[in-house]
Amino acid sequence: MKRLVLENSDSIVNKIRSYLDNNGESQFIHRLHVLMRFGISKDESCDSLGALFGHSPRSVSNWIKKVNRTGDIESLRNKPLPGRPPRLTKAQKCAIKEVLQNSPEKCGIAGKKWNGMNLSSYINGRYGIVLKERSCQRLLRKLIRI
Repeated sequence: MKRLVLENSDSIVNKIRSYLDNNGESQFIHRLHVLMRFGISKDESCDSLGALFGHSPRSVSNWIKKVNRTGDIESLRNKPLPGRPPRLTKAQKCAIKEVLQNSPEKCGIAGKKWNGMNLSSYINGRYGIVLKERSCQRLLRKLIRI
């Protein structure tokens, strides 16, 4: 049987790596996959798996040592990062994204188009949360991308 060829493989591999880099749960599953491959194949080394999966051999070695030390694969999960909690919840952001589909005038805000200033005014009036104009500009860009 003829070997299949993945068209645009570089592009697809880069998209998969980007997804794995940006998603905490997928990173965990990816690490499990690397360790499963290490456990199944006696010929694989940290160097070969690192090259295969696009990681440094040190990262693969650290994952193996961590699982050996703790005895639990859950230790491979990313820990929550410290920092200020977001002012807007995910539900609020989703609601704001829906509101952005309409003009500001429909929400009682002056203006023909959404901008940082009128979004700030809307969020303050609707949720009682004070966000500066610049933060609302970033939020607009982020919500439009999603």
